[in-house]
Amino acid sequence: MSLELTVEDSLLLEKHRIERLRSFFADTLAKCFLHLDQTNVLTIHCSEPWLVDQLLSEIEQLRWYVWVVVGAQRLSLCFAQEEIYRTSTRKPSKKSQRLHTA
Repeated sequence: MSLELTVEDSLLLEKHRIERLRSFFADTLAKCFLHLDQTNVLTIHCSEPWLVDQLLSEIEQLRWYVWVVVGAQRLSLCFAQEEIYRTSTRKPSKKSQRLHTA
């Protein structure tokens, strides 16, 4: 019996990790599109400005859960096809910055 993950196994695991993250932020992330790319960046696309505001108000907790549950190294919040905020998920970084005001 092989212990290697197949591509299908990896995709299923990624789907379950993202759904688990949604469960911790059910009021906001249920209304957002989440995408984990190959460079290990989780991008959250928000359809409403209040969703961005809510996630920014919980950014420290969100960063922690994105790192622990999803395993992503970076987090990006987007609204109207523009990146609003990006940060590392592991530790506070001087590079963390708000790109646009919502």
